[in-house]
Amino acid sequence: MTPAHMERRTAFEALRAGVPNRAAVLLLGSVEDAIEDRFGAGLNGVWGSEPAPGVLFTGGFGAGKSHLLGFLREVAVRENFVVSTVSISKETPLSVPLAVFSASLRNTIVPGHTDDAMTVALGALQARPAAAQALEALVSAAGSGFSPVFAAILHLLSRQLPAELLHRLEGFLSGAKLPGPALRQALGQAGVRGMFSLTGATEASLALQRERFAPLLFRAAGFAGWCVLIDEVELIGRYSPLQRARAYAELARWLGLGGAARIPGLHVAAAITDDFASQIINGRQDDEKLPDRLRLKGEPALADMALAAMRAIEAAPVLNPPTEADLARHAARLGEAYGQAYGWDAPALPVGERHARRTMRHHVRGWITQWDVLRLLGQNTEVEHGTIAANYAESAELGEASAEGDE
Repeated sequence: MTPAHMERRTAFEALRAGVPNRAAVLLLGSVEDAIEDRFGAGLNGVWGSEPAPGVLFTGGFGAGKSHLLGFLREVAVRENFVVSTVSISKETPLSVPLAVFSASLRNTIVPGHTDDAMTVALGALQARPAAAQALEALVSAAGSGFSPVFAAILHLLSRQLPAELLHRLEGFLSGAKLPGPALRQALGQAGVRGMFSLTGATEASLALQRERFAPLLFRAAGFAGWCVLIDEVELIGRYSPLQRARAYAELARWLGLGGAARIPGLHVAAAITDDFASQIINGRQDDEKLPDRLRLKGEPALADMALAAMRAIEAAPVLNPPTEADLARHAARLGEAYGQAYGWDAPALPVGERHARRTMRHHVRGWITQWDVLRLLGQNTEVEHGTIAANYAESAELGEASAEGDE
């Protein structure tokens, strides 16, 4: 089996499962021109004086949200961005900034490389001492908002570092704890410990600084910036009220809404279900209750950000339902690719009835199932379709995921 056949079959396995991989995304493409244009403009302006806010869109179950995020990922990779994909889950609660940041660095595509992002970036800077020195000067400048920890790491890159220390520094920049004693020892051995005061470098103070540092680091390493794609945002509907309020604020921070400072070099896109606003924001009166809850906690800035995120969800564009032309084009493209993958001439199939509850995923999986049955059993078949409602029931188990002492 040739690599091309294997790639095609991998794409169809992903489409059968309803979880698009890179091969499936490239095979089907996208028809969401307006969202693509806005996303592309945001990428182009990440280093401008006023970076654009992130992109948020909605869609029903199976409407193609994950597929579109995958397509946007390919757009960003083509533009030489380091791209991270995060799915909100029990292990990655949106209300905990460090959890989302760490997850983003675990699932990253680095153009032209197979290693993880921080390994590539630090390796590149070791080979580009002028870029490392320029970045060190930038983060050392008065008012930069960066702890001397970051300048110290950059300064050490000009020296031959033990592999273990370099690995621990990569881990810290990806979200692990700072290896303080090892870093101080390395600075002492280099005779520069007095240049960098690491006092006050607590985990809490460093958490958000890493997010601002990452795109600067990637640019210095030769990339265009950092793109983060956040999927399954609707899971926050199952959080406890206070955790949900903080999750809204975190969404606003990533997207650069409601007074949240937009991070230079970073562009974000996020997807959420299209009934979230009606079921959660309006149904539970989150927009009326949760900002006040944050204000009572002494967090007025988070309250404003949370409300901005809710307003953005209510106003977010909904993915377009497929047109007859879209369905015909996708059916023809899939049929040709199916034949290439399995060495079998896939017959043309009717696109199927279009109605509001039949998503693109329904159509695609229906065509593939019909071809599978015909190829393997020689029988024509009809496929029945159903829908799955989103589960927004609050879960105490999900609430326990927060490390912030939520109620």
